[in-house]
Amino acid sequence: MCAQGNEKNMQIIGSVQKSLQILKYMATLNEETSISDLVEAMGINKSTMHHYLATLGIEGFVLQNLENKKYRIGPAAFEVGECYLTKDFPYDDIKRVLQQLQREIGQNIYFFIRSGSKAICVLVKEETPYMTIGYNLPLYGSTVGKVFMANMAQLKKDKVLKENMNSKLTEQDIKERNLFNKELIEIRLRGYAVNNLEYGESRGLAVPVFGFGDEIVAVLSVVGISDDILADTSEERIDKWMGETINIVIKYGKTLSDMVHNVVL
Repeated sequence: MCAQGNEKNMQIIGSVQKSLQILKYMATLNEETSISDLVEAMGINKSTMHHYLATLGIEGFVLQNLENKKYRIGPAAFEVGECYLTKDFPYDDIKRVLQQLQREIGQNIYFFIRSGSKAICVLVKEETPYMTIGYNLPLYGSTVGKVFMANMAQLKKDKVLKENMNSKLTEQDIKERNLFNKELIEIRLRGYAVNNLEYGESRGLAVPVFGFGDEIVAVLSVVGISDDILADTSEERIDKWMGETINIVIKYGKTLSDMVHNVVL
């Protein structure tokens, strides 16, 4: 177990701490950001921010888009994070299962774990580029997030809801929360969640992956990227695709659950 030191007995290195704060902030954005936005958000002058970003860039923790001059998280950040992620999951075995599923249904496949109030994509098998490793989604307001929340303990669920809804609830807030909770119950009972162009320009579905004690530890997500899936096709055609795909994905979700049944997160 890692010990958390007493701050009185530690010498904090301010520049290291600020660099980590910059990385954490950029990770929450999940998109490219300008140096001006970083200066405003972090309260650091522009010249000093340039030095921080240059140092982080040399080490591969941030990347700069040379066309628009904006910055985003670099691969080194994931390499460090992966050391934590890989300690529990049999990733090589999971990758083989995702590859098999991707070949069977011909759509994009993603594997998410939860970090706080976000779902983090840690494995990808794609036909068409759509989502990268490290991409994160909010638990409140995404199909993958709803699967996590539908299978979370009530106390954890209430915490996420409180963070995403005003503490002084209006009558409309209460109505929306009740509807949301009803949807979560339905997702838990049927064992999957569906996205039919509700979140972004995609159609897909997600199923839970359970670890030790039948606690949810991950979510398996499928995003339909074929032209016939994304096009404005008939409701009957979409229902047919969903119906055919759901049973397959549920089967693979159970396979993954068997593989990670000893994982505790």
